Amino acid sequence: MVKKKINIILIIIVLVLWGSVFYKTINQYFFAKEIAVNTVYSSDKIEFNQINKDTFALEKVSRDPFLNKQTHEVVSYPKKYHTNNTRAVTKKAKTVAIQPRELIVWPPISYHGYIKDSRGELVIIKINQKIYRLRKDALIQGIILKKISSDSLELDFNKERKIIKRFKI
Repeated sequence: MVKKKINIILIIIVLVLWGSVFYKTINQYFFAKEIAVNTVYSSDKIEFNQINKDTFALEKVSRDPFLNKQTHEVVSYPKKYHTNNTRAVTKKAKTVAIQPRELIVWPPISYHGYIKDSRGELVIIKINQKIYRLRKDALIQGIILKKISSDSLELDFNKERKIIKRFKI
């Protein structure tokens, strides 16, 4: 008899819990609360936050961060030489002004293919949106093909060497 009463109480508690879950779920979809918005905003009350521009001065860059080359004059200091009689003798070092190198602008180059046949190696590259088939030591638009491998090329342009990796899709 006691077990029967406990079972009935537990069944009622479970039904109440599931009923509340079911009610909250159904209440979201079928008994939606309608909100009426009848307020009109006047333009007198609206405030805009103005953003002030931040200004600053740019400094001249003295070295190229990509090539790590200096672009301004380098002044050397006099060197001290020691002799046997423990006197320091200073010699004036020559100040040599290093002229900035001209910036070499490479045309856009991409390496698209490698073919090996009976006559040697052949590569397919795109230079300035034009596709070329080249062999070793070929010259196109001032670019000399120095070394060919299946995954990269070694090119010379205005006495500057560059390695191009193969373009993979």
